[in-house]
Amino acid sequence: MRDLIAEITFKSDNWDAIVTHVPGAQNGKKVGFIGKMAPVGTPSAGCSPTYVAGSISGAEKTWAMGQWEVPLTLCYNDLIGTIAQYTLKKGTEIGDLTGGEYYTEILVPKLAEAMNDMIWRLGWFGNTAAENVTDGGVITDTVAANLFTTLDGFWKRLFAIATTTPTQKTAIAANAEATLALQKSKLLDSGVARGIFDKLILDADPMIAGQPGAGIFATKSLADALYYDLQHANLLMQPWQTLFAGFDVSSYNGVPIYRVAEWDIMIQQFENNGTTYNLPHRAVYTFPGNLLLGTDGTDPVTDVDFFFDRKDRSNYIYATGTMGTMVLHDNMVQVAY
Repeated sequence: MRDLIAEITFKSDNWDAIVTHVPGAQNGKKVGFIGKMAPVGTPSAGCSPTYVAGSISGAEKTWAMGQWEVPLTLCYNDLIGTIAQYTLKKGTEIGDLTGGEYYTEILVPKLAEAMNDMIWRLGWFGNTAAENVTDGGVITDTVAANLFTTLDGFWKRLFAIATTTPTQKTAIAANAEATLALQKSKLLDSGVARGIFDKLILDADPMIAGQPGAGIFATKSLADALYYDLQHANLLMQPWQTLFAGFDVSSYNGVPIYRVAEWDIMIQQFENNGTTYNLPHRAVYTFPGNLLLGTDGTDPVTDVDFFFDRKDRSNYIYATGTMGTMVLHDNMVQVAY
């Protein structure tokens, strides 16, 4: 099952376009990196020059990993009366869901989809302090808050960087509107979206632009607003090209713009207080090598057990692993929200 899920879900292009997967990451393990050498080159003193100490900057960060698990049980009785009952085995083996059509055509694809959603949800929206709206948090009241508390995801880390260094934040006024309708309509006012993307580019560290894969990764709502704004101003933007489902790329002023619909889906589902969404319009200008997704195994899902217990006639699925996120260079992000 693990091989099937990895083949279906965790294809490299789904992650490499936006983050860098780091296999074998361990909680508490340090990641060191080397910066630039201090500037050199002063007027010549001729003979007997004065030597000064050369210095090369360096820093390190530490992985903070969280352990997730997927414990599920399935009974064939739950499939009676549904279309899935036609895939069940016959006679005494009817309770055994391993193998067969239900296993390969329904269970594995749907489990792969759910686990892919888990990686996106924890990787981007994870928050060890997450709480529901009624408890003072931002998680939709009908959603279990512990779906997010395994680890701190990229958005929490990016917001923290922008709070610590306000010059790395590009404000989106529409996020603060009092209704869902206003959050949407105010973003579409003439020049608003263009202004947000212009500031993202102009205020960002100029070193970002030269990094492999650098671009602005934005919610679909924000990227669509830019496209709309340019059209109504009779300006051009390259057509969207689909990289994979829910992930498109275009270009604005020479900077790739990535439209990440998965973020919109999760914000609307998981961060809805009934009146507004929590920061529905977001973007980050950075590059994949700066956003590290660490896992203990070679794939985000290292193993999945699926077995049939002949005593209680139930089927069990269990998977576990550890995952963590890291923004390697804090100065190499410009965050809009």
